[in-house]
Amino acid sequence: MTPEDTDVWLLFPPLVESNFGSFFPSTAVLAAYLEQQGIGTVQTDLNEEFALWLLHSRESDRSTVGPRPAPESSAAAAGRWLARSRDRMVGPDGRHRFGPDSPYGHVLQLMAQQYLVDPGEDVLERREPALRAAVPYQDFYDQAELAERVPAGVALFGVSVPMGPQLLPALVLAECLKRLRPDVPVVFGGPALSLMHPSELERLLAAWPAVDAVVRFDGEFPLRELALQAREGTWDPGSVRGVSCLTPEGVRHNEPGAGPAVNALPAPMYPPEALARLADPVIGITQARGCYWGKCDYCDFIELYDGSPPFRGRRPDRFVAELRHLSRSHGVSRFSFITESIPPAFARRVCTALVEEEAGLRWTSFAMVDRRFDQELLALMVESGCEFLVVGLETTITRVLKLVHKSADREENLRFLRDARDVGLPLVVNLIPDLPTTTYEEAMTALSDLEEFADGMRSVSVFPFEPTRSSNVGRAPEQFGLDVSIPSTTTGQAQYALNHLVSNDPAMTQEQRAEVHARYRAFADHVHALNSRGHTPDAGRAYAPDEALRVPVEDLDLFEAESGLVCTNMRTRGRAVVPARAARLLRPFLDGTPFTPRTLTEALTEEVGNRLLANLDRAAMLTAVPASGQVTCG
Repeated sequence: MTPEDTDVWLLFPPLVESNFGSFFPSTAVLAAYLEQQGIGTVQTDLNEEFALWLLHSRESDRSTVGPRPAPESSAAAAGRWLARSRDRMVGPDGRHRFGPDSPYGHVLQLMAQQYLVDPGEDVLERREPALRAAVPYQDFYDQAELAERVPAGVALFGVSVPMGPQLLPALVLAECLKRLRPDVPVVFGGPALSLMHPSELERLLAAWPAVDAVVRFDGEFPLRELALQAREGTWDPGSVRGVSCLTPEGVRHNEPGAGPAVNALPAPMYPPEALARLADPVIGITQARGCYWGKCDYCDFIELYDGSPPFRGRRPDRFVAELRHLSRSHGVSRFSFITESIPPAFARRVCTALVEEEAGLRWTSFAMVDRRFDQELLALMVESGCEFLVVGLETTITRVLKLVHKSADREENLRFLRDARDVGLPLVVNLIPDLPTTTYEEAMTALSDLEEFADGMRSVSVFPFEPTRSSNVGRAPEQFGLDVSIPSTTTGQAQYALNHLVSNDPAMTQEQRAEVHARYRAFADHVHALNSRGHTPDAGRAYAPDEALRVPVEDLDLFEAESGLVCTNMRTRGRAVVPARAARLLRPFLDGTPFTPRTLTEALTEEVGNRLLANLDRAAMLTAVPASGQVTCG
């Protein structure tokens, strides 16, 4: 594809920090369909470029780049560590090592947190706080040299906005593109826009005139029509189904039409040059649109396909054929199945085919706890190459699960965790410890249930419950025990303030809720530490008095604070504060020089030395020196 042949430039803006080191599939899916229709496309992943920008900005420690975190914070520790550890993030071949499997990928994600903007009224109304928050993104786009990259023949800019925190960066991008090419329409699309209330879309289009049209829900058919209009000089977005746009009479919202049949879509077009930048690329492949269960009252992803059936699944044979095609085309063996939840019958047929073909592929997927995922099927999934499943378990309290119409109860959740552990299938577990009406006692009971299965979990994510206006909970909050007359005290799950329902759940006090979240986050940290033990194998065991140990300084950020020496392990995410007296004793060993436990106990007294040793051990700040590298110490 030459610049002159390009009709549409598809751009994926920051900020989806969880996707650093990967290629988000939205533009690849759209590009494949448009190319099939004879519309030339180019794709640019600005989110991945933003990750590199973050990395390089910390290397040079430019004070002009964005907000500066407090020096004792985890974000500041991440910045200092990144400034001296770029080789951990980018290999000598230039490939990105900060993808989902990187032991250090979360460090760059942590750096990105200070740039996240939860889009609310300030963004919608283009107020001063939003404009201030936009400055780092403008700086990034300036350095991205977009002017030199605009395809000469482009007729339309398409900006994919799946996540709420992308909205402000996308709006800044739209203005940059419009300054470069005022004659080229800018079209937005994606879940972040589809979930927006029409009245809010109207305010956004009025405040940000660089956005010429917004596509809601399925994007293929509307984007094709808009691209053809732009290419042929007949621009009329108000005539296209599923489009919102500003007209002389005001904002027009057209009802969406039916989206494409997913089995008729071509295989996604992943740019080879983008995949070549990744150390171990993972390709996304669509399994379904919508959710085969589709009943969870707090979920609004089931609202994304107006005009179409609520669930459109792929045929297993076509799905496996597409896996083979993408693997051969890109030389890639790892895949992420794009689905709200993989159906058990589909999983059984696909896994059976992959085992019979000895495909040698590895894959991951979202899944829900379903009794049909029995131990036999879970074992078959492991045999077929499943690396892990992402499971929205949320809680183990049957009463609460039934209230929000989850499919499983406590016994089924625990059975699923047990069977997955027994067959060696790691789980990425999502938890919402304060689903509506959950009491403090129930949250603690659920945590006790989960702790038994920590060794079968690959990672844990903890989300405070945030009711969204576009979910069943948001439409009928009183049915779920929420009081809309009292402001809520927590946000954070949706990262999308415009869709947040202001309410309060009286089942817990503010103090109880804070303690619950802290306890669950501590559990998540424990799981992450367990999965880092391969790199810090000595954490949790007793040390002999004369055993040679060292501080793994290559993984640490060390910061002198008034409270003592703040030690942050960037691999395990552990943190410890070493008091000043002990820090003075440790200082000679903070270059990795070996020492023994006796060194500490003799200098600090046995009780204090052992306590320090235990604290360092819990924070994974110790590792044994291999026998071949032992030296005489202390």
